Amino acid sequence: MKALMFSWEYPPNMVGGLGQHVYDLSRFLARKGLTVHLITPRVKGTPDYEKDSGVYIHRVGSPAGDEGNFKSWTFTFNSEAIREAVRINASIGGFDLVHAHDWLVAYAGRAVTKIFELPLVTTIHATEHGRNLGLHNRMQNEINEIEKNLALEAERIICCSSYMKDEICSLFGPFTNDVTVIPNGVEQEQFMKLPGKPKLKIAADDKVVFFIGRLVPEKGLWQLIKAFPQVLYQVPDAKLVIGGKGPIKSTLEKAALELGINNRIIYTGFIKEETRNYLYHRAQVAVFPSLYEPFGIVALEAMATNTPVIVSDVGGLSEIVQDGVNGIKVKPGSIDELADAIIKVLTDENLAARLKKNGTQTIESIYSWDVIADSTINVYHQVLKKSRRHLTNKEDV
Repeated sequence: MKALMFSWEYPPNMVGGLGQHVYDLSRFLARKGLTVHLITPRVKGTPDYEKDSGVYIHRVGSPAGDEGNFKSWTFTFNSEAIREAVRINASIGGFDLVHAHDWLVAYAGRAVTKIFELPLVTTIHATEHGRNLGLHNRMQNEINEIEKNLALEAERIICCSSYMKDEICSLFGPFTNDVTVIPNGVEQEQFMKLPGKPKLKIAADDKVVFFIGRLVPEKGLWQLIKAFPQVLYQVPDAKLVIGGKGPIKSTLEKAALELGINNRIIYTGFIKEETRNYLYHRAQVAVFPSLYEPFGIVALEAMATNTPVIVSDVGGLSEIVQDGVNGIKVKPGSIDELADAIIKVLTDENLAARLKKNGTQTIESIYSWDVIADSTINVYHQVLKKSRRHLTNKEDV
């Protein structure tokens, strides 16, 4: 089976969890014998074409964010992606299906399926409505419309949680095609590699509270900053490490300064895989207080490194974490509940040990990429079977 994937995010261009998902999924599909070609934006210092872990990677257009006008960049990238898809299709004798990841590649995915009469599978990782807790301007409404058209034209929609399935059906449905829930996963071996200690101001006796993700309002970071004085009152050697970059960094820094806790917070900016792994292992607890979260791959990453997790009881995070079993859930937006949960994990060794043990078992039994790849291949076979039946019916008319 020959699959063509489109994704605007792929290593080393990593903004959120989408790039890691596409990277892992494509590698495991290739391991299982599929021919996978991926078209993604160029990245400075990275070859335009390479074969990595069995996946054929084609980079086109300018690097994401290089152009000042994001809409213009999106259109240009999709146009070049279509041209590259036509070239590859001719060189390999045709694809069996197209798999488009999110709205930024919708134009290319939809166009190529029409040009070659191929079935379209799309994974919707998040929605514009969900990311912004509503639609508040013209751009957001335009993106919402693109997402809707992508969903309606797909032979099959894949999403990462039941929460996300309900959101998609509510926003874009009803659908004549199926919406299939296939969770994200982690490759535990990747997180067990212990790198050298990075240059961060973390003392040996600091109790590290770790967050990693985009610095955007829906991740609940403002609530985490507001909760931290309560944590420090009970656990004076606690230190908050915030990994990632985003538009609200200066707002967070200002809030921390006003609360007098800025000396107990480290902002790492974007971090490479080695530093991420070190911080997961070094942390006493990983905290993800999202207000909106379709899945929450970071919770699985923490479990894979044997780190206790605290999450908001929202979206896909609620489906991953069983409260008090493999993590702790708190009410979204509740500063007091969040502070209490952090204090509890930092001060109760028995609780922390139980969460670690059960978190590891969760990864091994449910969120293996081997299982996820098999589920995706099953979807591909179902879509191809339906598509061939449809073509046969057309020929009979």
